[in-house]
Amino acid sequence: MGMTENMRKSTKSLGRVLAVATCALMSLSQPVTAANHDCEGFLPPNDMKVPVGFKATAGSPGSLTEAQFNSVLDRAQKLFGPVIAQEGGTLKINRLWSDATVNASAQQIGSSWVLNMYGGLARHPATTEEGFALVVCHELGHHLGGAPKIAGWFGGSNWASNEGASDYYANLKCLRSFYEQDDNKTIIAQAKADQRLDAFAEKLCIQQFNNEKDQLICMRNSLGGTSVAGLFQDLRKETTPPDYSKPDTRRVTKTDDKHPATQCRMDTYLAGSVCPVDKTVKLSNSDYRQGSCVEGSYNVGYRPRCWFAP
Repeated sequence: MGMTENMRKSTKSLGRVLAVATCALMSLSQPVTAANHDCEGFLPPNDMKVPVGFKATAGSPGSLTEAQFNSVLDRAQKLFGPVIAQEGGTLKINRLWSDATVNASAQQIGSSWVLNMYGGLARHPATTEEGFALVVCHELGHHLGGAPKIAGWFGGSNWASNEGASDYYANLKCLRSFYEQDDNKTIIAQAKADQRLDAFAEKLCIQQFNNEKDQLICMRNSLGGTSVAGLFQDLRKETTPPDYSKPDTRRVTKTDDKHPATQCRMDTYLAGSVCPVDKTVKLSNSDYRQGSCVEGSYNVGYRPRCWFAP
């Protein structure tokens, strides 16, 4: 009986090693493209390209310049390089501005915890600075987002937090640090003037937080969710715009590790934004309840059931 248990544990450990090694070997043996650097990208594999020199049409909410692209990544390196160092890794951000790929990804090779950030995604007309920061935080979330993890071979767990967990981490923890020192009052006032701030999200942020600083950061987080949800809609050629006030009503019976539907992902961003658990409370790699809102204990802010099954 003991031998069987030891063999089972060894098999699970081997599965974890092989899952990580496979992603790493794919990255080392091929050029960096949206399809081969990690098991999943921020977006499903796609052939959309937005080349250098692309000019967004007038009225488009986004499309970053190279300076904006680098500014967001500079901040990510400064804020989260030390965080990852405390976990025993070294943050490496590959700044692939010239690459037209509309995607982003994360990988771990040895002690290097890597983000692959593509210029094509940053130049997409739906991508605002808040949207791009959310994507960066999502990729950091694969490293730091805790449970649930992507299922590995032989029933083990991969190193990476799954897609929904990474989405949740982005707004629950990462972006709150990202925006902490900004003049969010002025930024939100401009977003209102530009009619970019969703009224439903604004109301929920005010209800959930008593402190104006937290309310404003919550609203700023919601701007990123609106941006990337527009990106999903364009990629998937969907005719119905995602809407914070119309959450996905599906309830899965088993946690889905893959990319949730557009509305479901938007719901996850809002949930992370309005959860009142402090950003300094760390998430756990094994207990999804730690550092987050849990259904039954909180009325809002928990991981949406359209991808997550407790």
